[in-house]
Parts: sequence; C-alpha cells; structure tokens
Amino acid sequence: MHAQIKTHIISYIGISAGNYSILYMSPEILLNFDSWRDIILNSGVYKERVALITIDEAHILASWGDTFRPTFSRLGELRSHFPTTPFLLLTATCTPNILQHITGKIHLPNMKMLTASPDRPCIYLEYKRGKDIFEELHWLFDEIKQKGIAARKTLLCVRSLDRGGQLYRDILGYLREHSYLNHIKLHHNSHVALYHAGMANKDLDYIHQEISKSGSVIRLVICIIAFGMGINISDIDNVIHWRACDSIMDYWQEVGRVGQDGRSAKALYFLTPGSILQASDDMKELCRSLDKSEVTCFRKSILHHFIGYSSAQSVPVASDCQLKCEECKCPRCQCCHICRSCCPCSRT
Repeated sequence: MHAQIKTHIISYIGISAGNYSILYMSPEILLNFDSWRDIILNSGVYKERVALITIDEAHILASWGDTFRPTFSRLGELRSHFPTTPFLLLTATCTPNILQHITGKIHLPNMKMLTASPDRPCIYLEYKRGKDIFEELHWLFDEIKQKGIAARKTLLCVRSLDRGGQLYRDILGYLREHSYLNHIKLHHNSHVALYHAGMANKDLDYIHQEISKSGSVIRLVICIIAFGMGINISDIDNVIHWRACDSIMDYWQEVGRVGQDGRSAKALYFLTPGSILQASDDMKELCRSLDKSEVTCFRKSILHHFIGYSSAQSVPVASDCQLKCEECKCPRCQCCHICRSCCPCSRT
C-alpha cells in the first residue's frame, strides 16, 4: 500500500512538472476537479508545451454529451485554454449530422478531414424478426453444450438490465450443468457472464480479463451497456443483438467488437417485439425497409449513413457456383443475408 501511495505521489509531481509526453485523461477529471484544472489548464508549463489535444471516440460528444456524461459537451472549453494548439478528433463511425454537432461543440469551423471506409468486410451481417431466443439461437447453446471452452466467443447485446438478467437466468436454466466447465457449479467455471454498469469493479475486471484469454472459460457475455469501449479483444466471433439498437451508429459501433483480428465473424440482429419504439428515426426507417424487402444489401444500407463511405463501393457479383451455401466463400455469401440469398449456391 505504501509503495502504491509513493508511486501516485511521484506521478502527481511528474505531471505537475510536465515531465510526461502523453497524458490520458477523462473529461470529468480534467474539467470537474479543481486540483487538475490548476495543474494543467491554469499552468504556464502546459500552455507552453502542449502540442496536440486528441479526442478519441469523438462521436460520443453527441451521444453522451447531453445526458449520460454531460462533461463531454464541455470539451470545447479547452479551446480557450489552448487557443493555438491543434485538435485531433478520431472516430470510426461518424454521420454528417454528428460531425456538424461535435465540430460545433469543439469550435472547429475550418477543420481538415481525412476519411476512410467504415466497412468491416470480414463481418457477415444478418437481420430478422425474433421471438423465441432458444429457437433462434439453438445452434449457439448447442455449441456451448457440446464444445464448452472450444465454443465460439459471443456477445449477446440487450437494452435493459431487467431483460439481461432474465435472459441470464433463462440461459443458465436451459444449459443447466453444461453452463459450467466440467459441470462443476462454481462462479469462475461459468461459460456465461452478465455484464452491466451496476456490477462491482472486480467482477467487471474479471470478465474483461477472462474473455480476453484465448482459452477463456467464458464463451458468452450478455451485455447491458456498451461492452468494452476501448478494450481490444481480438478473437470474438459473434455479436448478437436481441433487441433494436438505439441508432445505426450504436449498432455499427457494437458490430465492430467482433472479428478485430481480421477473422471471419458474424453480426446477427434480431428485432424483438416492441423494441423498435424507442429507437432513433434512422434505425426505425432501416428496419421498416428491411421488413418490406426494400433493401438490396444490408451492409450498404448501413454504411451509406457514414462519412467515408462511397456509393461506388459494391459487393462483387458471384459467378455461377455449385457449392452449398455453408461451403461457399464468395463475396456475396460473406456479405449479408440479402446478398447471400442472391448467390447461385443458395438455389442448390
């Protein structure tokens, strides 16, 4: 304990003196605590030395800044403290409306923008209406029963803690002894975990650390909030949304948590009854178009909302194929459920 206190004191003194090249800070620490404001914002050392201010995941200035973490909306105050310092805003999912919102918050009228495609071509996309989770996801639960720690890592995203807790109990009841490694009913033997903001830090840390292992005991995480923002878990194979997402941006952010090592992965979106009512207008319109078969490609209907996507990008047309769908690796079969249905192999 004394060593930890000593380390904190040394770090505090080093930060005060401007001895570190890079500082990672939350908006709350920087703007809400007077001690840190005095050290950094009101310090001649930092006004003279700060060469760049970077805001990662900049889109959350719009999605979090008004309600969840309002201090994000105050990051524009940094412009008055560092008027000549360049700002770098980073985001992988930004719509034109969000771009206008966040640049207004940070007061960057003459910004320069570099864009790249937000596509994740290694992730197969599928959408459908869902009612019974055990009917729709029987393949997942069978895999956990049969393979245990060799089952594919999966994130199951739901909207509310009540719904997540209910699914957690129902899934444990459905799997019974197969929920646990070697059928030994201990907490750290469970193949299924529930993740939400009300958990103790030690339990959240355990889930992060365990699921990050290649041979993790945990194979299925039921997520109530955005799972692992900033956490790089490279080998997650499936993300399943068992409800409507709040917006297309939120959906694509959560889809990006699978296949991060470039492996082939799946994102399955099940629209459950009533869940669309609280979603954004863009998500309601997307689901309506999908239900009415007005969409020719699920992926393109999502990507066209984001800066960096070009309408010239398209899914290559597959040549005549005599393979069964589960064996076909053509671009159509790897794109989405709509494109896959257009592959000649789907008719054999």
